Amino acid sequence: IKVIKDESVDAAFGTGVVKITPAHDFNDFEVGKRHNLQMRQVIGFDGKMNHFAGKFEGLYAKEVRKAIVEEMQKIGLIEKIDEKYITRLSICYKCKNVLEPLPLEQWFVKVKPLAKAAFDAVKKGEIKITPKSFENHYFQWLENLRDWNISRQIVWGIRIPAWKNKKTGEWMVTEGEPPKGVDWEQDTDTFDTWFSSAQWPFVTLQSLRVHPEGSPRGVNPSEKSDFDIFYPTSVMETGYDLLRAWVSRMIMMGLYKTEQVPFRDVLFHGLVNDPYGKKMSKSKGNVVNPLELVEQYGADAVRFALVYGTALGNDQALSFEKLEAMRNFSNKLWNIARFIEMKKNEASKKGSENVADK
Repeated sequence: IKVIKDESVDAAFGTGVVKITPAHDFNDFEVGKRHNLQMRQVIGFDGKMNHFAGKFEGLYAKEVRKAIVEEMQKIGLIEKIDEKYITRLSICYKCKNVLEPLPLEQWFVKVKPLAKAAFDAVKKGEIKITPKSFENHYFQWLENLRDWNISRQIVWGIRIPAWKNKKTGEWMVTEGEPPKGVDWEQDTDTFDTWFSSAQWPFVTLQSLRVHPEGSPRGVNPSEKSDFDIFYPTSVMETGYDLLRAWVSRMIMMGLYKTEQVPFRDVLFHGLVNDPYGKKMSKSKGNVVNPLELVEQYGADAVRFALVYGTALGNDQALSFEKLEAMRNFSNKLWNIARFIEMKKNEASKKGSENVADK
């Protein structure tokens, strides 16, 4: 067994010695790359141990962990099992089972030339980011960006238009149409959500382009298309948490595909958090329905609560106390307006009586 030393191990936790399985853990995978470790897959895609597991072959991962501990206890290799600690496990949102990472071929986009073009576009002022402080986050992200894994093993999404020849193992990527012949099988992977979303600024307009032979929408072919009229757009406004996942990738894809920036200004707003400053999440159960808030406090009060005391690009905690305060303030404004209107009517009525007396 190869013994290595790596900074990722917490020497103060347990014995300070851990096993490394580069094929079955994301952190171990990174350690394995740093130390050129062999990546040996011991869990099959059926969830059971393969031939590398010896006499434990055929058992599910959860079963074999228990069996190995029992085996080690029999031969006196277990010193103690009495420490409890908190760890993070990825759980399937449907069946609630623990997800076991497995190595699989993936599709990647080489990002270095894309990132450089996106970096230069902001550096040269072709795209302006507001607040300006987010420019540094943008530059740091692009400078340290790795090649982009654009394939996902999920049941929804756009299927990757790549086919593998079952006989030769050759891959063929198309515009979407299957290759001719019966020996081709399409990859079951789908595109990363952000790979699809990154194309939004130009794809939504290209789909409305005038067809060269005429338009089914009755548009004169000589007229400009929606893409020609509306691309690039003026302002992209979104939450700052999407700077990396979406905004930077829209810029990269837009420059690559159209040779133009997708938008000229990026405006980042903050996040609306729960009353305790925590990000709203369906899984946490701390999400509020804005329609219910409007029903309870009124639309003006909700709008006022969202903008009052909020700086551009900063988060805010939407508390019920704030909503009540804004409702009371809106009510005061309403009563002021009613009072002024009432006095105007009284003055008008008095003026009419004076005219009639004369």
